[in-house]
Amino acid sequence: MGPVKSAIVEKLTEGLQPVSIEVTDNSSAHAGHSGNPSGSSDAESHFTVDVVSAKFEGVKAVGRHRLVYELIDAEMKGTSVPGHPGVHALVIKAKAPGE
Repeated sequence: MGPVKSAIVEKLTEGLQPVSIEVTDNSSAHAGHSGNPSGSSDAESHFTVDVVSAKFEGVKAVGRHRLVYELIDAEMKGTSVPGHPGVHALVIKAKAPGE
């Protein structure tokens, strides 16, 4: 697990106390695209987050996404891992338990 993915998992786990969480690095599927022009499989530029948390109960999709973005703001901007330009693309699947 790369440093950006590790930071994302750690921050979302701490902030959301999820029932389940899966963070997938999709960077290799975007080789040569914007955000991963070098085509490096370890670019850590494209991620999917699938998370189930009670913190999402009663919160609409936009609010759920906003919460995720707030928790991993440094990873999105590229300020948490030296030399990393930031996450280019993020797919968020955020659900409350039972959904």
